[in-house]
Amino acid sequence: MSEAKVRPDCHLGHILLKHMREHSEKLCQIDGATGEQETFQSALSRSIALAKAFREVGFKSGDILAFGGQNNLDLHIPFYAAIFNGYPVVGVDPYYKYDEIRKLFEITSPKIAFCERESYSTYVNACHDLGLDTKVIIFGRGVNSLQEFLDANKDDEPEEKFMVAEFDTDAIYQFLICTSGTTGSVKVAAFHHQPATTWITQHAYGSRALQLDGRVVLNVSPVNWISSYFISTVAIIAGQCQLQSSILDNIDIIIDMINKYKPVISAMSPALVTSLLKRKNEVNLTCFRVLAVAGAKARPETMIELRSCMNKEALAAESYGSTETVGSIVRVTPDTPLGSCGIAYANRVMKLVDPETEEEITEANVPGELIVKDPGFTEYYNDPEETAKVFRPDGFFKTGDLLYRDENNFYFYVDRIKTLIKYRNFHIQPSELEDVIKANQDVSDVCVIGVDNPEDGQHPVACIVPRDGATVTRQEIKQLVSGKLSKQKELRGGVVFLKELPRTSTGKIARKKLLELVLNSKRE
Repeated sequence: MSEAKVRPDCHLGHILLKHMREHSEKLCQIDGATGEQETFQSALSRSIALAKAFREVGFKSGDILAFGGQNNLDLHIPFYAAIFNGYPVVGVDPYYKYDEIRKLFEITSPKIAFCERESYSTYVNACHDLGLDTKVIIFGRGVNSLQEFLDANKDDEPEEKFMVAEFDTDAIYQFLICTSGTTGSVKVAAFHHQPATTWITQHAYGSRALQLDGRVVLNVSPVNWISSYFISTVAIIAGQCQLQSSILDNIDIIIDMINKYKPVISAMSPALVTSLLKRKNEVNLTCFRVLAVAGAKARPETMIELRSCMNKEALAAESYGSTETVGSIVRVTPDTPLGSCGIAYANRVMKLVDPETEEEITEANVPGELIVKDPGFTEYYNDPEETAKVFRPDGFFKTGDLLYRDENNFYFYVDRIKTLIKYRNFHIQPSELEDVIKANQDVSDVCVIGVDNPEDGQHPVACIVPRDGATVTRQEIKQLVSGKLSKQKELRGGVVFLKELPRTSTGKIARKKLLELVLNSKRE
């Protein structure tokens, strides 16, 4: 990947403005649900108009802008305007309800917030109850709308004379990204300008090197995901058209978009990939040049089937990263083995350490916690206690993930450290049990968690979603595990059958919710 560097006096706003003008005649974004399209020039004109309207009202660099909603053509206009003006941006999960919005706003105190019409009263009530003087604006037209705000705050300055704001990039954050994880506790990762911008531009120039500039990128990520921040900036620099849908989570629309617009790049969750593969006779995946499967561990058989549906020269692989690492921190190569998430980027400082002793692991095939020295992620915003938990004294960020590295330096994701089940003096990896259980053809999905036991610490419980028409029994599952694995890994907590596994908005299993279901379910 190109070692692009960003000048200290240049922030992301300068870069986006330059490339939006450069690509003015190209198609910038498509709403696949409605067929609406917009050029770079149109998106730029609207973003500049909004940036100037913000200045007319009196908003200043450092004021935080929150935005949430469906992936329509209006969604990223406030995002780009905020970047032009030096406003830290925080994406709001489009599925968030009052309590979740209130918690996020309690942490971030936004000065401006954009939302869909049906969410307006929820946003307003959350701000009112927190005592925030937040300007809440609705996408579209009508009362309290984006268009009304623009009409009321016009100026006569020619668009070509517009300049981005100049401010101290060391004093103002670029992105504030919600990272709720699987336990339900909301944290907001804060990122400084120069490191994050450098990382974004490197990926954008990498797309150009692969001759993927000017092509269609499928964005199925909600606005609060790190991948959404990433795609919506990288695509601008690379001159790529963002293909999205204002109707979320509709597999029929996603299939139609792929067949009609033939995107070459996308990042998808394993759950979405599985849904597409179930209907592989209806969707043509050969258009993709790069398809990253991210957000959770994918089954090997899923990756094999996915690759069989794509061209041989296409790259389809698991991607490993996190919000705090600004997305992927390992890169996939054509020779990346099945199950691996790739090799380390040359410009990333990272290593594996023993989770208990924190001593570095240099041997191959020994699992350890991955730690990363990445100056982009600075802190959890307004949360010094959580920040202190994840940074070591030497500045390394503790990912909380177990990985191992093979003899050829390819990394393999194992599990979250927090999900390890502590039975007596043993540490049990849930993924090991899950891999055994998945071998049963009657099992559609599975998650193994630990339940407290007063004598042993924790007992493993298998939470299983059977396939339609399956006849598998709890006893068969328990015998399968005991026959394949050592005695301490037996399912002493039992087996629970569920219609589906609860998941977060990012597609990860909501373990806190799952534990509640387990404790209130029949276990044998």
